[in-house]
Amino acid sequence: MLTPKQSPFALIGMFLACSLAEGEPEPGKLIIAFLAVIVTVLYVIVCNEVNQRRNEKRKSELYR
Repeated sequence: MLTPKQSPFALIGMFLACSLAEGEPEPGKLIIAFLAVIVTVLYVIVCNEVNQRRNEKRKSELYR
């Protein structure tokens, strides 16, 4: 799950992609929108992994 500091960047990325792909866009805009979606999805995956590892580290320190 994303933290409140990470969420706005993901939302902005998706809104950017949607606004670029709205209507009947040119092929160049569709490519840019597709790249924005890919970058946003990768950002969310990386943030989730970092947050999960950070939480696991905290839990292991509590049980020591």
